[in-house]
Amino acid sequence: MVADPLFDRLARALAGRYALVRELGHGGMATVYLGTDQKLERPVAIKVLAPATRAYLGSERFQREVLLAAQLSHPNIVPLFEADEADGFLFYVMEYVEGESLEDRLHREGPLPVEDAIRITTEVGDALQYAHERGVIHRDVKPANILLSRGHAMVSDFGIAKLMEAASDTGQQSLTGPGTTVGTPEYMSPEQAGGDRHIDARTDVYSLAAVLYAMLTGEPPFTGLTVQAVVARVLSDPLRPIRTLRPTLPASLERAVARGLAKLPADRPATVREFVDALTAPSHKRPGVAARPVAWMAIGGVVLAVIIWWRVLPGRGSLPPGMTLVPAGLYPVGGTPWRQSTSVRLVAFFIDSTEVPVGAFQLYLSSTGGGPPWTHKPPERWPVTGVLWSEAAAYCAWRKARLPTEDEWEAAARGPRGFRYPWGDLWQRGRANADSLRDSFAPVGTDTPGKSWVGALDLIGNAWEWTATAGSRASGELGHVIKGGAFDSPPENATAIFRAVLPDRRSWLEHTGFRCARDVSPAFPDPPVIEDPTGPSLPRRAFGSLPKHPARHAPRTRGSAGAQLPQTDGGTH
Repeated sequence: MVADPLFDRLARALAGRYALVRELGHGGMATVYLGTDQKLERPVAIKVLAPATRAYLGSERFQREVLLAAQLSHPNIVPLFEADEADGFLFYVMEYVEGESLEDRLHREGPLPVEDAIRITTEVGDALQYAHERGVIHRDVKPANILLSRGHAMVSDFGIAKLMEAASDTGQQSLTGPGTTVGTPEYMSPEQAGGDRHIDARTDVYSLAAVLYAMLTGEPPFTGLTVQAVVARVLSDPLRPIRTLRPTLPASLERAVARGLAKLPADRPATVREFVDALTAPSHKRPGVAARPVAWMAIGGVVLAVIIWWRVLPGRGSLPPGMTLVPAGLYPVGGTPWRQSTSVRLVAFFIDSTEVPVGAFQLYLSSTGGGPPWTHKPPERWPVTGVLWSEAAAYCAWRKARLPTEDEWEAAARGPRGFRYPWGDLWQRGRANADSLRDSFAPVGTDTPGKSWVGALDLIGNAWEWTATAGSRASGELGHVIKGGAFDSPPENATAIFRAVLPDRRSWLEHTGFRCARDVSPAFPDPPVIEDPTGPSLPRRAFGSLPKHPARHAPRTRGSAGAQLPQTDGGTH
């Protein structure tokens, strides 16, 4: 094997922080390596920009721009952990997503089934819409930046194209030469290809439509032998009607894709959500999709059916930002010594994808004039903790939402199969911020390997979470149920089954946060009911006691002493 001097040099520069394993891929502007975070003992993807970027980007600007994108927390966005410089190399660290890129799948399979293409477009669209609502435009949406893992799509490299374009605005030489726009020409909007620096969310609408075109036909809308030839066609050539390449597609789907690929931004849907809604209009009559319950042979298929149903339902409401849908169905709950195992039938509801972060709670305090629960403000993306149950309920009400019940919380975490953890019945260290994986909280949404069946994050670990369910302690003191464990909870307590009851006493709530839920609007029918065709798989019983809570924001290692948390009472409904 020929030695790679870049690999060796970078390995030495990152020694003690990350251990490089192998190269995952490379392009004209960056090389991606598989590495190991030596502190947290987890695999990561390390993207190293070409050495020439250091001269015109600058380390501080690079870190500032990339870390701005790192504030995005969404189930369909690959999390960014760090941006830094080492031995003259600018690099950033992302979650390592097991699976393949959409580009790899298209090269292997060619055109995809319509249902797969629509599902991937919907998930990518949800991620883009979330980012747009927070002022972040991707600028380089393409199959290579869409990763497919465990049946879901995740978008990577937010903000990187903007960083490159901003650098070229300084008049300095760019990697691709003067006057060249950074991006991938086959998926680049006409305004971006033409060098317009004042672009908006509609450039991502175009790129997403181009990706969908490629998924349905096996090739992007415009191709050519050179970059210049592709750009010229993007700017001036009419679009080939998609049904000339795939005649069986519905005419309404062809019209929706063509509108997304309009040359002028004003002729496209104004938002990604509008584009996705047009794709999933009922008139498309996609094979296998109906506005009534569909019988599937596996839970994964049932969930997909519900997602498609929600998108095609006439007059439905949009998925609330930052929330995910838990379908109606029969769910196993309970299983601790204090709560009998049973099954409950729930109507559909929305639940936050992550715990409520400090920054969001600060906005609420600023709006209402309330006082903070912290003495020293924690990082913006940490889960807000030390919040009284009454304060958590008031925050959710301010958002026109509510706290989830214990049954709803378990349904979001355990699913129709009633797993002990969101990922299955066995503890897997590294999937959640628990068992002292870290010595403190992590930004909400960091631990995506612990994602639940509906895409909710942090249900296990990071911070305990209030529920709406009332209970009483052995002493007779009233309180409410908390679930999920914190960063220092041992595996036997950090399960979706375990429960404790706490009173509204701030000194006991140092590691307790919350998330909100929301009813599906009564103006719309409930989604199809989820039934597990294999029957509920009831979990094992969980025994043990809660860890002691340390003083506020004072990290401890496993086994260290801390302030006494109340005993774990099962409580009553």
